Amino acid sequence: MDIRAKFLEYFASKGHKVYDSMPLVPDDASLLFTNAGMVQFKDIFTGKIPAPSPNIATSSQLCIRAGGKHNDLENVGYTARHHTLFEMLGNFSFGAYFKKEAIAYAWEFVTEVLGFDKSLLYVTIHESDDEAFELWQEHIESSRIKRMGDKDNFWQMGDTGPCGPCSEIYVDQGAEFFNGEEDYFGGEGDRFLEIWNLVFMQYERSADGTLTPLPKPSIDTGMGLERVVALKEGKINNFDTSLFAPLMECIERVTGKKYYRDDELLNNSSLGNHSGDFADSAKLDSSNSKILSEKCGLQGKSQGSYLEGNDCHDFSQLPHLSPKAELQSSFRVIADHARAVAFLLAQGVNFDKEGRGYVLRRILRRAVRHGYLLGLRKAFLYEVVGVVCDTMGGHYSYLQERKNALQEQCKAEEERFFETIESGMALFNKEIETLKTKNGTKLSKLNNDNAEAVEMRNRGFQGEGEGIYLGDNEQALAAESAIYRSNATQFNGEIAFKLYDTYGFPLDLTQDMLRELGLGVDLQGFEKCMQEQKERSKAHWKGSGDSVKDGDFNALLSEFGENEFVGYECISTESKILALLDSNFKRVEFLQAGQEGWVMLESTPFYPESGGPVGDKGILKNSSNITAQVLDTQKYFGLNLSKIHTLSPLKTGDLVKAQVDSSRFEIARHHSATHLLHYALRQILGAHIAQAGSLVEANRLRFDFSHPKALSVNELEQIQALVNEKIAESSPQMCETMGIEQAKAKGAMALFGEKYGESVRVISFGDSIELCGGIHTQNTAEIGSFYIVRESSVSSGVRRIEAVCGKAAYSYGKAALESIKSLKEMLKTQDIVQGVAKLQIALKEARDTANKAKQSVKSLDYEEINGTKLIVLKLDSVEAKEAKDIIDRAKNENEKVAILLITESSGKVALTAGVKGVESRLKASAWVKQVAQILGGNGGGRDDFATAGGKITESSKVQEALDVAKSIARENLG
Repeated sequence: MDIRAKFLEYFASKGHKVYDSMPLVPDDASLLFTNAGMVQFKDIFTGKIPAPSPNIATSSQLCIRAGGKHNDLENVGYTARHHTLFEMLGNFSFGAYFKKEAIAYAWEFVTEVLGFDKSLLYVTIHESDDEAFELWQEHIESSRIKRMGDKDNFWQMGDTGPCGPCSEIYVDQGAEFFNGEEDYFGGEGDRFLEIWNLVFMQYERSADGTLTPLPKPSIDTGMGLERVVALKEGKINNFDTSLFAPLMECIERVTGKKYYRDDELLNNSSLGNHSGDFADSAKLDSSNSKILSEKCGLQGKSQGSYLEGNDCHDFSQLPHLSPKAELQSSFRVIADHARAVAFLLAQGVNFDKEGRGYVLRRILRRAVRHGYLLGLRKAFLYEVVGVVCDTMGGHYSYLQERKNALQEQCKAEEERFFETIESGMALFNKEIETLKTKNGTKLSKLNNDNAEAVEMRNRGFQGEGEGIYLGDNEQALAAESAIYRSNATQFNGEIAFKLYDTYGFPLDLTQDMLRELGLGVDLQGFEKCMQEQKERSKAHWKGSGDSVKDGDFNALLSEFGENEFVGYECISTESKILALLDSNFKRVEFLQAGQEGWVMLESTPFYPESGGPVGDKGILKNSSNITAQVLDTQKYFGLNLSKIHTLSPLKTGDLVKAQVDSSRFEIARHHSATHLLHYALRQILGAHIAQAGSLVEANRLRFDFSHPKALSVNELEQIQALVNEKIAESSPQMCETMGIEQAKAKGAMALFGEKYGESVRVISFGDSIELCGGIHTQNTAEIGSFYIVRESSVSSGVRRIEAVCGKAAYSYGKAALESIKSLKEMLKTQDIVQGVAKLQIALKEARDTANKAKQSVKSLDYEEINGTKLIVLKLDSVEAKEAKDIIDRAKNENEKVAILLITESSGKVALTAGVKGVESRLKASAWVKQVAQILGGNGGGRDDFATAGGKITESSKVQEALDVAKSIARENLG
């Protein structure tokens, strides 16, 4: 059964509009990643924007919980339900239906579409929600409805704002694996598994905690796809389902090891085999209750209390995993993280040192470390990522389109980490040994009592001991853990920072490894090192700022709706000022002369910054004078607003003439050229190319795109040639408005992170087809020439091309010709290629001479005068310090020597002289001073060593200086 499709089809049949999964990177400064289905409807729920039509919706939303407030990363692999990436199915009502319909829809879908046995279903409600109780009684016996408190059944978006009670649907998984003391409905065990949460948003919470009923209550529901699949397939762990089976098979193939499902280990354990199969079931599987602990030799708290909710971070209280359980956890970490890596890369997040890119790097490196535990010593995750693309590319087609590029990016990042992981692990193990030594017999005892157990466990990692159970040695492992736990020593924070800074071990990866030993890390020491790092990165992501969040946009939308953009047809228009706002986006009636603020025109020709092009500039005029300069144009919550600097007073209701600056045409040229560049990149490099960023200005364009390696000169030439070829075709602009699905079917490229309505604007220039709302030339011929100025790296897997066209291309070409002219003059030739070739030959000869001098003075040209070796030379490509080294070497190699070197660097001449064994006849200070005078300089020093500087660099004067130096030496030494 395709549960995702069934869910969306069901709610579509009930009149809900089906929304695509929004990007994992939300347009919300308060969120690192999209972490719930309601995120794309957040502004509707909070009242910032009006409800859409129809005002009921449904979606299957990809979510990431691996950073920020919602971070499940450290739990993944050790529980049955935690994932970094998962899909949340949801239905939403924005003031349309409420509890009655939401409950009825949920019950019908769960029982009739999914086919769950009604006798296995249970429901929780808020303790105060009598209405929900009465409604549920229409579907289920009251004995299976449980009232719960605020902690479990009251939801709120924040400290203030929309909130309300919620109701959760549970499925009884049965007593086969779940019959512990806490495995009752409402207990801490996992027999009763929550599958669907229905949130009834009916209150507004004020700052003082008061709850005020909302005039139009709303519905927000969420159901985890992975959980439902597990239940439908009869699996007690999400990772044992068909969703993950292809990934496990791939990991088995690359590691040569077997993956064990929970039911295999549990059934094996229940048949009386060694408890070591599942020695740490609590840590391994949150779906198994206390009976699993009893079967596997664990005593104490249930799995739920260890692993569910926000209290599942203290793993130091848990004993070690057995070899099979270690294998199982590592398999699950790798499979889960491969999914997250694939989707984040495909949606334009790239490996980085900060922000979302660093979270992605942490996820990958955690997966690589678990591959390392399985004996892998080279890149492997990229193969699992390829399987993710194959298995999920049917629904998410962009995975298939970018598969090869994603694998290349992943492999390159893996290889970087594998270069340092050995050294990092050695440093980590060394510090662990230091901790043992510092704590004497307590920890050193591990080297003896536990040696056999550790050796058997290590053999299991290397594949030599598949099926070996530790038996009694489990006690030794548990003792090891207890020793570590009882010790107050923490892992050195400076070492943890060195692992992070030098070897690329994210802090949470080091903490992950320490948890397995029952140790913590000195976080204060780590943070101190981080603060002391001079060039530390600062995590950041795009946000609109507090002033924008607090602006009066909703009031403007309610009063006027979205204002009209007329800039496609004209660059100037007369319009009425609907509203004025100050610099903090607060509504005002007047702006005095000399103030800055924002204007909302009834109809505006100014195009807002969007998708690359900068916002339009221009002027506002009254009948006779310019009243304001338009500095920028932006779009906030559907409102087209222009930032202005007033030259005379303005008030709401004034009629003005709005006129766009002439620079718009140059922006349009570069924007159209960007479309052609995007097309050319996909033609030359492949369909994996996806826009990762763009800036379009009047004098340049910058285009960032996904590609795993630098472009060759040949590739850049092909791309530039293809763009100019398309320009020369004089293709007219074709602008069409159509449905989003029709546009995609036509081949129009849509960009991640962009929000598209039901109707979209499609811009075509010949074969180039993109969804775009921007300003363009009417014909490609208007673009003029196109030149690529630079190609560079932005981050791992992202390249950047900077280019110019139109007037900027003419200026670029003119500057290039002027540079060529200057080169001809410098080289004294009309053939630059030939001139440069001669220069390279001369440079090579000079370098050869210098290298010989550095290797041995014996190779230098010299003459001998009365047993004294005389060396006088000009050496190019030699610094003054190197000249001194050559003179010192000459002295060491000869009993009697006189040497003077002239070197030239950065337009300056330096003279260095040395004398040994003949100082009574030739003093270095006097010698170098006389020679320097010829070059317009002066100098001095000791009898045996002296230096001088010169100002004249003409070759004829340098040669004269060399001749004089030889003459003086001959006269004094002869």
